[in-house]
Amino acid sequence: MSLDTPKIFLVYIPCHSDYERARQSAVRIRTQFDEIQDSNLKNRFSIKIIISVNGVNIPTEQQQEIEKSTDLLNYFSESLGGDTNINQGFLKALEIKPDYFWILSANEFLVDGSIGFILNSITSNDESDLYVTNSMNRSTTYQTSNVFIDIPPGSGYGLISSVIYNFNKTRGSFSAGPRFAWTGWGQLAVVQTACNILGSLKVTEFPDVYVYKEPFTDVTSGSEKSEYEFVRNTYAHSFFGMPILIYALFGRNKSIRNRVLMAWLKKNWFKLRYFKQGARRQPASKSPQFDSRWIQQTANLILCVSGTAICLLSMLGSLLNFERARKIKMLVTAKRNHFQE
Repeated sequence: MSLDTPKIFLVYIPCHSDYERARQSAVRIRTQFDEIQDSNLKNRFSIKIIISVNGVNIPTEQQQEIEKSTDLLNYFSESLGGDTNINQGFLKALEIKPDYFWILSANEFLVDGSIGFILNSITSNDESDLYVTNSMNRSTTYQTSNVFIDIPPGSGYGLISSVIYNFNKTRGSFSAGPRFAWTGWGQLAVVQTACNILGSLKVTEFPDVYVYKEPFTDVTSGSEKSEYEFVRNTYAHSFFGMPILIYALFGRNKSIRNRVLMAWLKKNWFKLRYFKQGARRQPASKSPQFDSRWIQQTANLILCVSGTAICLLSMLGSLLNFERARKIKMLVTAKRNHFQE
C-alpha cells in the first residue's frame, strides 16, 4: 500500500429515528482514529463519514450537532424506507470514489480500538476484495465464488455492518445494491454480483467482537410476544425477498439456483407461515408503497416453479401452523437458532 496519498476510508451510516446513535458512532470513529498510536498506520488513511437520515424531522440544534460530527449529512424528512436509505450508500460511494467503503448500521456499538483494528487488517491484506466479520472467532483469508453456499459458518455477509468493500475491486457491482434494495438484501446482491463479475472474491475475515458489540434493538418491550410480533412484521419483506434475490442472481443457471434455494429452504421452511402472517399486515395508509404482500406472493411463485422438492417443502411450511406451538421451549429455541444463522 502506497504511503504517498492517504487511502480514503468512507463510512456511510444510514438511520431513521436513531440518528443520535448514528451521530455517536461518527464521533466514536473520529475519536478512535485520532487515538491511533501507530503514525505509519494513521498516515495511510483518511476517514470520511456520511450520515443519512430519513423519515423523521430533526430539530435544528440536533441537525447542527450531526453536521459537526460528519463530512456530509444526507437528510430526507420523508420516509425512503430502510432499504433505500441503506443502498443509496453505494451510489454515494460511486460518487466519492473512496478506496474502502463500509456501511455501518446505527444499531452497532463499536468496541474500543475497532477502527485501528480494521485499518490494520486492511493494511495487512490490501489485496483482498472484501473484509468480513464472523461470529466464530476466525481470522483467515479465503476465496469464494458463492456467498450463499460457499462460505464458512458464522460469516456475516447478510449483515450490512459486517462487510467492508475494497472499492476499486468491487465497484462494478455497486449498482446491484439500489437495483435489488426492495428485496431487503441489496448489500448481499452487491457481494454476489461481484463474485459473478470477477469469478471469485478474495475475502479476509476476522472476529466480530473486535469490531462491535451485540447491536441495539428497537423492540419497545422486553416481552417475548412483542419481540415475536416485531420480528414477524418488520422482516417479512426481507424473508420473502431472499428467494426472489436468489432466483434473480442465478436465473440463468438452474442447477445452482435450485441448489441455493434448497439450501435456504432447509433452514427456513418452518418460518414460511410465520412470516406470511407478517406480510399480510396492512401497511399504514400514508405509506402503501411499503406493502410487502406482493413480495411474499412472488416468492411463493418462485418456490413453486423451482423443482418438485422445493415446491412441496415450501407448501408444507406455508400450511403447518408452528405459531400455535411457539411457546414450547424446544421449538422456540430452534426458531431462534435458525433465525440467527
